[in-house]
Amino acid sequence: MVFDLCVVGAGCIGSAAARYGSNIGTVCLIGVKEAEDQSTSGERDIFGAHYDEGRITRSSHRDFVWSSLAKESIARYREIESSSGIPFYDEAGFIICGSFGKEFMRTNKECAKSQGINTKLWSSKELKEHFPYLNFSESDEAIYENDNSGYISPRRLIEAQITIAKRQGCHVIEAVANEVERCVIDGEYLMCVSTESGQKIYAKKVLLATGAFTSFRKLLPKYVNIDVSLRPITVARIEISLDDYKKISNMPSISYCGTGAADWMTKFIRKSDNTVNFYMLPPVKYPDGKYYIKLGHDSADFPKILSTATEVKHWYCSRGDEKMIEDIVTIVKDIVKGPKLSSYVGDCCVIVKTPSGRPYIDHIHSQLGIAVGGNGYAAKSCDEIGRLAALLVLKNKWDTTLPKDSFTVKYKTEGSKL
Repeated sequence: MVFDLCVVGAGCIGSAAARYGSNIGTVCLIGVKEAEDQSTSGERDIFGAHYDEGRITRSSHRDFVWSSLAKESIARYREIESSSGIPFYDEAGFIICGSFGKEFMRTNKECAKSQGINTKLWSSKELKEHFPYLNFSESDEAIYENDNSGYISPRRLIEAQITIAKRQGCHVIEAVANEVERCVIDGEYLMCVSTESGQKIYAKKVLLATGAFTSFRKLLPKYVNIDVSLRPITVARIEISLDDYKKISNMPSISYCGTGAADWMTKFIRKSDNTVNFYMLPPVKYPDGKYYIKLGHDSADFPKILSTATEVKHWYCSRGDEKMIEDIVTIVKDIVKGPKLSSYVGDCCVIVKTPSGRPYIDHIHSQLGIAVGGNGYAAKSCDEIGRLAALLVLKNKWDTTLPKDSFTVKYKTEGSKL
């Protein structure tokens, strides 16, 4: 069989692209399920940043492109849940918080206004009145986005997308793609995707949604080297009891940039202007049945760049930077007062950064497309990214008012479109 489209990569973006593509033509989705053995000694060397239950979702963003991608995606969450029967979205609300009058807060206020997002502006006193268990500085202020915001489960979102795609006729192959190449069969140019097991899948067009692993196999044409950097991120999840969860169940997702309260741990990573930059999720229930508060740092705080498949595998298997995990646990205890915070676990992922800070949604050549470069923001926006990518590759159609050149792929070397 020759498919109209083969999507390589079954993560957040790939699963969305498969859903939209399978509503247009015949589609094959190639990818692997979450690794059971996530250790360096295991044979598996493909992992995913989507192995998680909690990712912040919100409409506001200092970049209008990401704001638009998020708004379009969030507007379809409930439809995806209803169609698939799989819930993945908790509308818990979102707070942007930071030192009063500083650039971070000024910019976010301007963006929320220009993007037409319904928000409330709170002083530190008002923030304390609404969430008395959160310990922020008296010199902080907050922007509260209570509609169309909160957090999603990437795992369940992917499951929902694939469930719908399968119903629409999508063929799902659980395998690792080793090579993508153009070939000629009966006088017709086709794309051939070869898997680790030796299986060959033929399609008229291929879309790569392969994240951090795009350059580590023969998925791109020879000499094509896309311009991305792979940034390792460490997070920590701190367990709270069910009783404590009930006490702070109205906690929103949070993005913070400021100098913090006087009693916060001062050694937590700070920038040259003494600010702390992090995101924090409310208690989320994980597969082990426990509730965890998760906090992660800004990617610029840990400037290391991963450059090989071995480095990426070792990072995913490491569970993160141990010292940073300890620091994260301490600062969560400084911020969230009341609940007993005891046991914790470190975790990590890899962010695919692009020079523009925006995703690549583009052609490599007429039969090969790419949708990579989440920059740490893609989970919440993946439905729209996948939709745009599927339409671009299948129909050569750019179905958005966002400028196409905002998503143009850039190359590190003399790579060019073929």
